[in-house]
Amino acid sequence: MKKTLYRILILASAAAAAVSCAKDVEESSDSVQSRILEAYVETYWPNAVKSPSGLYIVDSLPGTGRTPEDTSYVLVDYTISYLNGTLSGYTGDSLARQLGEYTHSGYYDPQIWYLGNSTTGIIELLTGMQEGGCIKAIVPAVLLDTESGMEISQGAGSSLIYDIRLHKVIDDIDQYQIDQIETYLADHLPAITDSTAYGFYYRKTRSNLKDTLESNDYIYVRYIGRFLNGTVFDTNIEDTAKRYRIYKSGGSYSSTSYQYFSDSTEAMEENSFVGGFNKALYGMKPGEQAITVFYSNLGYGTSGSGSIPGYVPLRFDIWVDEDDDE
Repeated sequence: MKKTLYRILILASAAAAAVSCAKDVEESSDSVQSRILEAYVETYWPNAVKSPSGLYIVDSLPGTGRTPEDTSYVLVDYTISYLNGTLSGYTGDSLARQLGEYTHSGYYDPQIWYLGNSTTGIIELLTGMQEGGCIKAIVPAVLLDTESGMEISQGAGSSLIYDIRLHKVIDDIDQYQIDQIETYLADHLPAITDSTAYGFYYRKTRSNLKDTLESNDYIYVRYIGRFLNGTVFDTNIEDTAKRYRIYKSGGSYSSTSYQYFSDSTEAMEENSFVGGFNKALYGMKPGEQAITVFYSNLGYGTSGSGSIPGYVPLRFDIWVDEDDDE
């Protein structure tokens, strides 16, 4: 496939150069890309249907549920690839395993996209679908809100192939996460029944009623971070890291320090943790233990971090060392 694709690209680029020389007019990259894409589609998917905007619909399966609006949140599984077959992104652990990219700390569940800040091509695709439906389409760079490149098989300015399954249209993203958390708590942590703040659920499982903390005191913390699907994505406990097969040679497996301040706002500002973790640690004392679960506004927000996607609730199990020094 790659050799044939490269021949298409070379021929189309040569044609562009010939036209440019003959007319002494420089052809735009958008025009070059459009002709290359047409040649590619004619070769590989001659039955693809071109939309007025320039999308090519390769295949689709209608759904039976709701249709998103252009400001909806949607829960999707997807595979995104360049024209030469190189993957740009995907969900699902089976594909990760096939590619040899699977990690035990990875997140492979369906993910949430917010159409309100998506590209014009993605908005067009999703607002033409219904829940339960699937679509495979080629989206030109111009509909991905990027400047077209003269060479479009891979990299910046390339067209992309999207294979999407729409699971659910979400009206209220915060309430959706709250519902996820409360279902999880009912199934796994029934002792935690109420939130102490919106989107934040917390319970001490071991208390220290004897000691007190003064401003600027430090506590030293061990933790395990989990997704609600049970995957452990982070820990500073060496044995736990090995147990869940996320151990990194040379990684840091010592207690994390947290500085207490009598003013909670100062504590949040001076300790560089995500909001929910920071909030859970505030007021904890040596020897105490706690469990907290919180929504993404107190975690990694809308964009996520590393292997953690946006809009994902998190759970942390926390242990404070008995002594207040290492």
